[in-house]
Amino acid sequence: MRFFRELPIQRKLIAISQLTSGAALLVACAAFITFEQVGLRRDMARALEITAQIIGFNSSSALSFNDQESAAQTLKSLEAQPHIVRACVFDTSGAVFATYRRKTEMVHPWPEPAQARAEFNTDSLRLFHTILVGDEIVGSIYIESDLRELHERRWRYIAIASLVMGAAMLVTWFLSRRLQRVISRPLTRLADVAGRVALEKDYSLRAQKEANDEIGSLIDGFNEMLARIQARDAELHAAHKDLEKRVEERTRELSASEERIRLIVDAAFDAIVAADGSGRITAWNRQACATFGWSAQDALFRDLADTLVAPSDREAYRHRIRRYLESGDATHLDRRVEITALHHDGHEFPVEVAVSPVRIGDTVLFSVFLRDITETKRAEAELRQIHRELLETSRQAGMAEVATGVLHNVGNVLNSVNVSATLVSDLVRRSKAPNVGKLRDLLHQHRHDLAAFLSSDPKGSMIPSYLGTLADALAKEQSTILKELEDLHKNISHIKDIVAMQQNYAKTSGVVETVSVPDLVEDALRMNAGSLARHDVDIVREYDGRPVITVEKNKVLQILVNLIRNAKYACDEAGRVDKVLVVRIRTGESGVAVSVIDNGVGISPENLTRIFAHGFTTRRHGHGFGLHSGAIAAKELGGSLGCHSDGPGKGATFTLTLPFARDLPDQ
Repeated sequence: MRFFRELPIQRKLIAISQLTSGAALLVACAAFITFEQVGLRRDMARALEITAQIIGFNSSSALSFNDQESAAQTLKSLEAQPHIVRACVFDTSGAVFATYRRKTEMVHPWPEPAQARAEFNTDSLRLFHTILVGDEIVGSIYIESDLRELHERRWRYIAIASLVMGAAMLVTWFLSRRLQRVISRPLTRLADVAGRVALEKDYSLRAQKEANDEIGSLIDGFNEMLARIQARDAELHAAHKDLEKRVEERTRELSASEERIRLIVDAAFDAIVAADGSGRITAWNRQACATFGWSAQDALFRDLADTLVAPSDREAYRHRIRRYLESGDATHLDRRVEITALHHDGHEFPVEVAVSPVRIGDTVLFSVFLRDITETKRAEAELRQIHRELLETSRQAGMAEVATGVLHNVGNVLNSVNVSATLVSDLVRRSKAPNVGKLRDLLHQHRHDLAAFLSSDPKGSMIPSYLGTLADALAKEQSTILKELEDLHKNISHIKDIVAMQQNYAKTSGVVETVSVPDLVEDALRMNAGSLARHDVDIVREYDGRPVITVEKNKVLQILVNLIRNAKYACDEAGRVDKVLVVRIRTGESGVAVSVIDNGVGISPENLTRIFAHGFTTRRHGHGFGLHSGAIAAKELGGSLGCHSDGPGKGATFTLTLPFARDLPDQ
């Protein structure tokens, strides 16, 4: 840089043109190459993922029937893609089921099966993909692709960029060499005149103006400056004498001002300590005595950090001071930070500290403002404890909501079971099956003259027609009993499914899993199925594919069950005939949004602002925990829970937004 500063102005202008043009072209080319590389890597990964999906779909039946030859033939279709180096299919146990290698001499070991992902190495792209049959995992596929196309395109772009930069730099050099004279020539002449003025002290010299541009204005200003220097010199002597007089008056005023400032500092609520550049205490107000237990006489000229700062924070405090002394930047000193202070009796306590530097010539002084925040920290700790207890209460209330929903649904199904059992019992009680025994006894009595009894006896002649009627009645009776038993079996299975589902979610509490969002929504709907059917609420599903998220699914289920129950109550309270509940799933760039939409009573604008507040509810028998705990749970999952309504009678929309994946905070 020193060499550049000492160059003639002509060469500086040429160099600046070259450097700025080169830097701009370099940044543009680098951005273009980087964009192309990133885009190509993304496209390669996506293309390989599609290939893996196709191969996985075609290999699913082979895995299901343990047909290794069929799986190998499927993998052999990868010969049409020369960039794929090798591939293999793993079964559910992780063993290699079928393989493909572009070059048979490649004997590298196969990697262990892993979760579905794509990763770039130095010279290859590796992809793992899970093979599903329905919702069941039957195996996985591994595909490895070389990066030859990526490397070839990168060097091609670098060569093109080098040629473009070389041609541009040549054109820039030629133009700057021709055009720099417009600036350098008048400046060179101005520098010559300035040198003569400095050497000869001849203020009558004037620089020649060539144009009315900025340099012309500079020359006019320089000439005007020369004209005024002599007049200013005389004025300077007169001003010097006046300044001496004013300094004496100002000194007296400063003495009085210092006394007033000292009184204000002593009356301050904060401890105020002044220190010199070496960190020695030079001033100390009354509040500092009360805060730290040192008298002003004992504290003066002691090292501030050693006297007032606890050993754990001394180095950090000194680092802030050194940083200011080295850089002159005081922005990091002005803001208040929390440190641990040291009392005269040795106990430590928290304080807020801000440092205000003052420069007087080459001397640096520091005003240190310290405030004891022991009581504030104690109050914050109590507030955090209360907040944790409130969160736990809300969470338990939400879990109770889910359990209550399960019990309601089980109760509804048990009503149907009771009805079916009662009907079967009544049918059996009124059954005509005992008449078959009576008919048997009658035939047994006339077993010796059975033919005559059936043909000539009035009772015997009625037996054939009675048997037909009895057979029809028994068949109808059997059909009704079988139908009721089938309904009874379905209802009992429904109870078992609901209980098993609740037990499954209770066992996985706190566990992060990768789950399908539609499956979670369907579980929530099944838990509310009985009450929804009992209140004649129609369900409309609008699913945007089958997005997958990594989340604590029991918390998501708690939120969804509560939203669906609230929507059911809203529809029921509206008194509508066409009760509709819409569950909508939409996939975004960073996450999934699940909306529960009803055409119920709606929400007034003044209630929208506090619908998630703890204890607030619009239901007659509600307790205000459900939505509040749901909003907290959504925030803990890295998402959010929002609400919208056009007003009373116009329904409401509750939207749960969740990220695809999130690192959980430390507990």
